[in-house]
Amino acid sequence: MKLSDYVKPKSMIYTGEHHQVPTTIIHYAYNDKVLEISNSFEGDSSLKHYIQVIGLSDIGIIESIKKFYPIDPLILEDVFNVNQRTKIDIRDAYVFCVFNLEFLDQGEVIDQYMSLLMYENTIITFHETKPVYLNPLEQLFKEHKDLRERSADYLLYQILDIITDNHLDIYDILDEQINRFEDHIIDQKNIKQDEFYLIRKTMLKLKSHVTPTYESLDKAMNRRNDLFKNDNKAFFDDLMDHLQRLDNRINQSREQVRNLLDLDTNNQSTKLNKIMATLTLFSAIFIPLSFLTGFFGMNFVHFGILEYRYAVLGFTLICLSIIIFMIFFFKHKKWF
Repeated sequence: MKLSDYVKPKSMIYTGEHHQVPTTIIHYAYNDKVLEISNSFEGDSSLKHYIQVIGLSDIGIIESIKKFYPIDPLILEDVFNVNQRTKIDIRDAYVFCVFNLEFLDQGEVIDQYMSLLMYENTIITFHETKPVYLNPLEQLFKEHKDLRERSADYLLYQILDIITDNHLDIYDILDEQINRFEDHIIDQKNIKQDEFYLIRKTMLKLKSHVTPTYESLDKAMNRRNDLFKNDNKAFFDDLMDHLQRLDNRINQSREQVRNLLDLDTNNQSTKLNKIMATLTLFSAIFIPLSFLTGFFGMNFVHFGILEYRYAVLGFTLICLSIIIFMIFFFKHKKWF
């Protein structure tokens, strides 16, 4: 690696591909009576806040967050590095989270990356592109009274719950497709390998999102932290139960996929064995016929049987007798 390519620590460099997406801020300031929407980090300290940052190309705009919220430069560097693993990092004044996720958009599975900061009364999420999977939050802010009354960690629960619901929707579709493949392989004895491997790949990717989220959240809940309130613990317990069940179901589906692949391999092997057995039987039948043909086709000077009037008929009957005998013999041995 060239020295010029080395990125120094605390270097704010966006590592993603969506440089054309302009950086915009959507700021919800709220309590049980007020809901205000603006486009800057600054807000009334007496309210709770949800700030959605869309587009990570403008480093300057995003770095201005340091004027309003304490944040370690290394954490801010991780915000711009969109190749992070899923994790929940608990600090003294805030919680930093990274989530790799998927959602359905018009029947297509879309990969997304989101980083998140949670302070005492504020949650800030960072996205490369518009997070359409979080569109329900706007309606929740307007209609869901608990969201505006409870602490910021309840909003984190709602965000994770939306992500988990999207993962459940994807899993349900994959599970239905796997079951269809199972019915097809039982009826038709074969599957379309390319489509099946695509489903298997999607299932593995879904697991790579669900399992780290569950494990990270489980560790976070077992650590004492004032940002996670006891009043909301029941909601996170329910969320973790959903994640654990989803993770278990994915594991079961992976095992089902593995068994279907083994079954397809066995079916193909059985089909090939039947073909080879049929060819072998035909070969075995024609071995004595080939011997007789070669024997009686030799150019001997004195070969009296060839002068016999019904020699051809006799030779044909002998060949047919051999074929019938060998077929009955193979049937008796249950070789086919």
